[in-house]
Amino acid sequence: MSTPWASQRLAASLFLMLGTDMFIVSPLLPRISETFGVTNGEAAVVAWSFSLVYAVLSPAFALVSNRYTRRSAMVFGAVVFSAGALAVSLLPTLELVVAGRVLTAVGAAIMGPPIWSYVSETAAPHETGKAVARVASTFAAGQILGVPLGGFVAQFASWRWVFLGIAVLTAGLAVLIGSRLTPEDRVPERARLSSALRDSLGLWRQPTMTYLVVANFFAQATRYATYTFAGALLFMRFGLETAQLGLVGAAVGAGSLLGSMLGGHLVDRVHAGQGSQTFLNCVYAAIMTCSVVLATAAGNEWLALAGWVVTFAAGSAFVSNGQELLTRSAGKDRAYALSWNNAALYAGTAAGSFTLALLPLGGPLFIMTAGALGALTLVASALLWWRAGGEADPMARSTKTNS
Repeated sequence: MSTPWASQRLAASLFLMLGTDMFIVSPLLPRISETFGVTNGEAAVVAWSFSLVYAVLSPAFALVSNRYTRRSAMVFGAVVFSAGALAVSLLPTLELVVAGRVLTAVGAAIMGPPIWSYVSETAAPHETGKAVARVASTFAAGQILGVPLGGFVAQFASWRWVFLGIAVLTAGLAVLIGSRLTPEDRVPERARLSSALRDSLGLWRQPTMTYLVVANFFAQATRYATYTFAGALLFMRFGLETAQLGLVGAAVGAGSLLGSMLGGHLVDRVHAGQGSQTFLNCVYAAIMTCSVVLATAAGNEWLALAGWVVTFAAGSAFVSNGQELLTRSAGKDRAYALSWNNAALYAGTAAGSFTLALLPLGGPLFIMTAGALGALTLVASALLWWRAGGEADPMARSTKTNS
């Protein structure tokens, strides 16, 4: 079996748009708050509302999307996502813009799990880690390419044009995926929704999945939620302009890209050598915790930038590792496992953003809270490693036990 890399790149291209959409809010936050005459903390609702809606809806949508082909679910989700981005670019008030962000999140929640599932299902067994890492790197490419371009556009035109561009490009990708994506061999789920719901909820009987999902919740709160305020923080401390903040986003994206690719390589190495993926997560969490404290506390802009880059490199490796472990271990229920994991990821972003928005930007409580979120990631990862006892695939044991 060979991996259809061209088809996987086409499916993952939607994450290029999603990555741009999520990370562009940070450098645009000062502009958005200025447009509507609100504080940065109040304008942050544009970010955390998206994450909250995604988190709530992802598991429910997976029950429905699993009954269709991965391609159909991707296309429909992309169309809804595009409509939401278009609404953000046109609607006149902050409340209506938030409504547009909610619609965008609905589209993302529909298309996210099918993308991850398609990639893992069509990859050759010995290249699963690389395939999952490439999806994560495509997400990071949205930071590298889309965020600086969006920052440049916002600097000299309007932040609304950025979301208009996202809407148009996503619609174009939906057309390409619908017409060119290689059909999968998988047969869509035909069981009753009540049975599918039992399968989805039954995954929580696996304690190792619970530890992993909790760890991902705090990991996302550590890096994404804190990064929501990176633009405002760097503007306040160092006076960086919108275009410069876009370049910061590109540097952070490069860190994400490096972390996801290195993480994918290490996962395949672990599989070959019967090592422990859960121990890798402990290492990544420790690095991420230290670097997010540096990013938020540093009084030197280059140290702060280094902190953000390393935070996202370690965080991307962390999440890629967890996604691969879930997709490989959950079997036919992988879409449900991924939907719960994605819900945790975005719930972490929403909860972390909401909490940090209540604290003085860049103050001691802000820095300590960011570090505490990283420390909780490390604790949950260490508990999973301890429970796994060094096994390469702890969820495989859980799955056999519960079958």
